[in-house]
Amino acid sequence: MLTKRTTTVSLLDAEIKSALGLLKDLDKNTPEYGAMLERVAKLSKLKTDERPQRISPDNALLVGANLFGILAIIQHERVAIITSKAFGLIVKPRG
Repeated sequence: MLTKRTTTVSLLDAEIKSALGLLKDLDKNTPEYGAMLERVAKLSKLKTDERPQRISPDNALLVGANLFGILAIIQHERVAIITSKAFGLIVKPRG
């Protein structure tokens, strides 16, 4: 699957380079220039959409904090297991 993605990106790069080469030869006041410029913009957008999305720092921090919390709870249960079971042995006052 990695080969397919890199092939697609390399084909998009080739098309962008080709379109930019044609764009360079056109007069800026012609309608063909505008059409070619739109084509380059669409190809560039396709290329950026093909990139894998990066993990945002906010999400990474949230996951790290959650993992830290889970590990802290597990460690507390491992260390204070007798204490938590001792609460069940306390006789509750009858009222």
